Amino acid sequence: MLANLVRFFRRRITRSRLVGKPMGSPHNSKEKALLELAQQIDANQNWWRFPEELPIQGFLGTSSIVIVGDQPSTSSWPETHPNRRVFYDTLRKVKVADAHLTDLYKKRGRSSALREGLPKDFEEHLSFFRREIQILQPERVVAVGRLAYELLFQHMKELRPILGLMWHFSFVVRAGLHHKYEANMRRAIWKMQI
Repeated sequence: MLANLVRFFRRRITRSRLVGKPMGSPHNSKEKALLELAQQIDANQNWWRFPEELPIQGFLGTSSIVIVGDQPSTSSWPETHPNRRVFYDTLRKVKVADAHLTDLYKKRGRSSALREGLPKDFEEHLSFFRREIQILQPERVVAVGRLAYELLFQHMKELRPILGLMWHFSFVVRAGLHHKYEANMRRAIWKMQI
């Protein structure tokens, strides 16, 4: 029953996203490829991806901007979660609702756990992320937080020329920097000096 419900919603999302777009367009092939990757993520226990919350497209975003966290937390991250609100609301303000949101390491874990050492399956996750990059061919990759930046800088050297850094949304909430997050995000995404 649950599997049927999941298939129903996937078909519905796929149909709604493809309406009005010519078949065979590059945009459709990106969406199709990302949907296939999303299914792989969903099939793995404890793996997670950024959810869609219109207009934010989450993992299914196909723009030339890729925004990357280090690893998903163990939180269920409901729509009302303060971290989700500050992150998604600011993405909306900055007008990058179609950015591809992802994590370098897809498996849920403790905050900053990757600082303590990389898990044995890190290369598998890195290969998965490389497929995302290959599909999207981004013009800009923005790390969410210092740890994501360090991991990308070290393990994805080819991205260095297009790599930016924004504050992690959990830091923004903890430090009460909501009022400065939009400027921080704009600088990171658009390479602006303010």
